[in-house]
Formats: sequence, C-alpha cells, structure tokens
Amino acid sequence: ARFVADDKRLYPLYITNFGCGPDAFIHKYYMKELRGKPQLTIEIDEHSADVGAITRCEAFLDSLRNVRKGERPSHVPPVTAPMNITKQRKVFIPYMDDHGFVLAAAMRACAVEAEALPMPDKESLDIGRRYTSGKECYPAILTTGDIVKKVTSKDFNPKKSAFFMATAYGPCRFGQYNKFHRMVLDDLGFKDVPMVCLDQDKSYQQDVAALGMAFKQLAWQGILLVDYLQRLLRHTRPYEVNTGETDAVYKYYVDMAVQWVEKGKDLLRVAQKARDRFLQIKVDRSVPRPLIGIIGEVYVRANQYANAFIIKRIEQLGGEVVLPPLEEWVNYIGYCRMEDCIRERNWGGYLKELIMDVIQRWQAFKRSRPFKGTVPHFFREAPSSAVIKKGSKYLHPSFRGEAILSMGRAVEYAEEHVDGIINMVPFHCMPGTVVNALLERFQKDYDGIPILKMAFDGQEETNEQTRLEAFMHQAHQRMQATLREH
Repeated sequence: ARFVADDKRLYPLYITNFGCGPDAFIHKYYMKELRGKPQLTIEIDEHSADVGAITRCEAFLDSLRNVRKGERPSHVPPVTAPMNITKQRKVFIPYMDDHGFVLAAAMRACAVEAEALPMPDKESLDIGRRYTSGKECYPAILTTGDIVKKVTSKDFNPKKSAFFMATAYGPCRFGQYNKFHRMVLDDLGFKDVPMVCLDQDKSYQQDVAALGMAFKQLAWQGILLVDYLQRLLRHTRPYEVNTGETDAVYKYYVDMAVQWVEKGKDLLRVAQKARDRFLQIKVDRSVPRPLIGIIGEVYVRANQYANAFIIKRIEQLGGEVVLPPLEEWVNYIGYCRMEDCIRERNWGGYLKELIMDVIQRWQAFKRSRPFKGTVPHFFREAPSSAVIKKGSKYLHPSFRGEAILSMGRAVEYAEEHVDGIINMVPFHCMPGTVVNALLERFQKDYDGIPILKMAFDGQEETNEQTRLEAFMHQAHQRMQATLREH
C-alpha cells in the first residue's frame, strides 16, 4: 500500500471476503498507508455476482478521470509507549472484568497513578460504533468506546494520561487493538496520549518489572482472590434466599481487596473474612440445578455487559455456572514463553520462567487454602499443560491461543459431568469460529452433551432468549437422567 501511495500511476483494488478477521484491521492500515489516494474495495461472499463487481470496477475507473493531484499527508506509523512512561502519567485500564480494579491498585501501590475504567455501557457501545467499521470483534468496539468516552470527558488531561492495553497469542485480532486505538486517538487529536502495551511474549518480564518491584506479587494475589470470590459468587447466588445478598457480599470484598492491595498488604486475611461471610449467606439447595460450563473468548465470557449478563440469565432459568478463572490465561502465557525458550534454546530465559511458574503455583496453592471445601466444582486450576493435553485431541498445540484452551476446558467439563456447555465468542471471532466447528465432533464424542454457540456483537437477537431456554431445557433433562442413573 505504501508503494502504491507513492506511485502516481497506480490505483489499488482491494479484494476481501465477508467476515475476514485479519482484513478488519489490515484494511484500516491499508487506507492509512494510501493517505487519501483513490482506491476500490470489493467484498466477496457466497451471494456475490460477477455483474455487481464489474459495475463497481467500471464506476471506479470512471471516477479516476476526475482525480485531482494534490499533496497527501506523510506516513506516520502508529507506535506504543514504553512501559516506564507509566511513572509520569495516570494510566487508564479499559474494563474487562473486576480483576482490572486490583491491577490498578497494584500499580498505585508501586507509585503508578492508575484507574480501572468502569464496565462499558450503551454509551460505550454507541461511541465505539462511531469509530469502527463494524467488522472488528466486539471487544475492540467496546474498548474503543471506553477510551474515546474517557478522552472526551471534561476532567481528562491529555498531558498527564495514558491508556493500558495488552496483546495476545495465537490467531487472534486482540494484538491489533493497541495499534487501532493509537490510530483513533491520533485522528481525534490526542497524539500526545500514549498507548502503553503489555507484551505477553518476549518483553513480558521487563514490562512487568517496569511497573514496580512489588507489582507482580500484589497483582497476582489480587487476581487469585478475585477468581475465588467469583467462584463463590457463582456457586452461592443461584441458591440465595435473600435476593441480592450474594452480589453485595461479593462487591464488598472486591472493594476490600482493592484497598488492601493499594496499601501493599497480604490478602490472606481478606480471603478468610470473605469465606466466612459467604458461608453465612442463607441458601436453599433443595432443588438441584444443572451445571453449565462456559468456554470461549476471555473478554466476552468475563465482561457481563459484553455477554448480555448471560450468567444471571442462566441462573434465572434454573442453572449454575462454572467459568474459567483469569488464572487460566496468566498460566497459559507463561507456559507459552517457556515453550519458546526451549525451542530457541534460551536456557537463561527458561530458568527465569520456570522459577516464576513455581512461585505462581505455590502462591495459587497458598491462596486457595482459605476456600477449601467451599467450592465443589473446579476448586483449583489445572496446569496449562494438562488443559492443552486434553484439547490436543481436537487441535494441535502449535495453534496457540484461546481455541485450544476452550477445547481442553470443554473436555474437562465433560469429564466432570457438567450438564451443558456454552461457547461465548464475539461475532466473527477467529479462534471462536474454529472452536464452534470442533464442537460438532466433541459433542458426538461425549454422548450428545448439550452445546450452545453464542456470538455477541451488541445487537439484540430476537431468538437469543429462546435458544437459551431450549438449551437449559436440554441441560435439565441431562441432569435428571444423570441423577436417575446414580
């Protein structure tokens, strides 16, 4: 595209297909490189006809006769700021889940001014749609809306602010978010507002260290505690006698965890207090509920607004939900870095990752002890190697990212006799599309276990609730059959 932009004789034709994941972002970079030069994009799908394409090409050629030669802006590639810039600016973290609040608190404990943005809402979605084409995955739209909403707020100071965004492994467009957000900020005139990118690959250790010596430990214990609070929340709320009590207890202890992390204090005492308080909630478990396992894309399955509050809807239909913790992804990116070190014969890097893995596992074991006996389902997170081994029946481990984790988790759920599985993904999610295809074989392998595939893009689907009700009916039937067998 840059070559064509500099050649006065060439005018480009870009051919893509409907739902092409990479092109959702590549086309934006392509247009940026052209710097206003006329071009034609043709999108093909199974309904496309030759006549329409020919007509558009003829119209494009006719329009070139009226092209005016003029100066076009120079190319400025989007860049991200180094992690150490966080010491000079307030860092805003777009919301994915409540874990963001303890991550921001861990930054503040290390003298980095940080704020986790609240859960997105309808305004976030509306703003995000203004600055996206609609072809991007849903999390990109919501995070864009959150960022633009913040920079256009009255109290925003561009000279003292930055935005935090991570990247991802595998065939996933998440790694493009920070580049796209950079372009949006530039177009809005906020070129001086940095995008700070946490690399989950080569420079992960350096990036985390730049946030402060104690950040890693404080953030990890905060993540683990929120994971267990959410386990307790999902195991208690469906059976509560006093509606709303479980949510209130959960929020109280998340807020307490944030306060303690910011002060640099150990969270074991908070864990003990939370355990005791959750056990005091009056529940009625006389009526069994089908256990529903959720897999899928991390952001959508964790963000209540993004998944249309699906967990509460399942509970209203008589179910109980289990969900992979954030610990799963943290463990997985560490596992991938160790695999890379082995392949590259980087034994020094491997030793560092191995030591970190041992420490994290010990911390996870230690942090789980206060909750022993409180959560009967998937109390401790399985090692990434075990999850990948289960998923490798359907997908080769070299296919990195959420797809193999989802398949491994689905196998784990089936082995633990859950009554139904839901794959929740953004519309046109690349790994999610792969998983949806593999679930056909998986369902046959596991006695026709009920499976629901749900894609979210912010649009209200008229048949979504009907599909969910039908799925829950199947899950209830499977649970009843299992109870009769035992």
